[in-house]
Amino acid sequence: MASQNDKLVISNQGMIKGNQGLILKNQGVIKTNQKIIVDNQKSLKGNQNTIISNQQAIIKNQNLILKNQKTLDLIVKNQQAILKAIKK
Repeated sequence: MASQNDKLVISNQGMIKGNQGLILKNQGVIKTNQKIIVDNQKSLKGNQNTIISNQQAIIKNQNLILKNQKTLDLIVKNQQAILKAIKK
């Protein structure tokens, strides 16, 4: 008949095996999480590049808007000059 200590040893061995299984599962989860982190870092880098490109496009558009405003100002001045010439 197994003594109390033998029963505890067998029980502990079972817990050790269970813990080893959990450790293996956790290691798998950690590897998966590390891959996700790497993928996320790549996505962030891509997003940062997109943001930079968008900012550059915004600046170009703002410059075009300024040029258009100057052109519109010239058109208005020309129209005013035409009206003055017509009135004379």
